[in-house]
Amino acid sequence: MASKLDPHVALIKGWLAAEPQLTAIAIIGRLADLHPDQFGKKQHSIVQRLLRVLRRSSAQRSIADTAAEGYENLAQPPGAVDGSGYGGPDPPTAPLPVPGLNADPSANASAW
Repeated sequence: MASKLDPHVALIKGWLAAEPQLTAIAIIGRLADLHPDQFGKKQHSIVQRLLRVLRRSSAQRSIADTAAEGYENLAQPPGAVDGSGYGGPDPPTAPLPVPGLNADPSANASAW
């Protein structure tokens, strides 16, 4: 079902882009100033519903844009990420052998 607000959605979006904190009452006041024969306090609830939809879609778009930016950052070239500038080979990941100790743990216990 078509809404009275349908022809004015672009105008309302423009107002919200300039002033995101606008309330439904403020928007009704502006619409009533422009079209006193069409808008009054009775349309408050339909404006509230429209605002809810517009703000939700704006938030979802913002979240999607932020996620897309995160994926773009993942495609950075490999290199030092800690800021050290170290470009040498990766350090070994296995523990270094300790000289003088046997592989048998029971033999090492008697040495102490």
